[in-house]
Amino acid sequence: MKVLFVCTANSCRSQMAEAWAGKLFPQGWQAQSAGLLTYRITEKTRAVMTEIGLDMAGQKPKTFDKVDLDSFDLIITLSKEAGLYLPIPGDSDRHRRCPVDDPMSFSGTPEETRTDFRRGRDEIRDIVQGLVADG
Repeated sequence: MKVLFVCTANSCRSQMAEAWAGKLFPQGWQAQSAGLLTYRITEKTRAVMTEIGLDMAGQKPKTFDKVDLDSFDLIITLSKEAGLYLPIPGDSDRHRRCPVDDPMSFSGTPEETRTDFRRGRDEIRDIVQGLVADG
């Protein structure tokens, strides 16, 4: 199984999904991430993943046009924008929309913001676990 996770900027949600997949996917399954555009992976994203022992070293933002969409068995869009604007290959059964509220757009105190990043992280974990369970 080869899965592509796509969000808007490939700086938070899809990067978290790629890291979760590296931990949770069965041997032989592959995951990549991409965005409609790119922005650097934020320190807040890295910090909440490090809290649970997931290192994102080596992960780099890239746009969806840098990958061959047709080479993926499944494309998961994690933002409303990606679900609307990503050109999906001919077989629409290979696309799942799983929008997650963007922690990057949350506004609050530093602790509230960290809590929202954790919420996004955990919601994305559940999505990745669901893929594994569906086999």
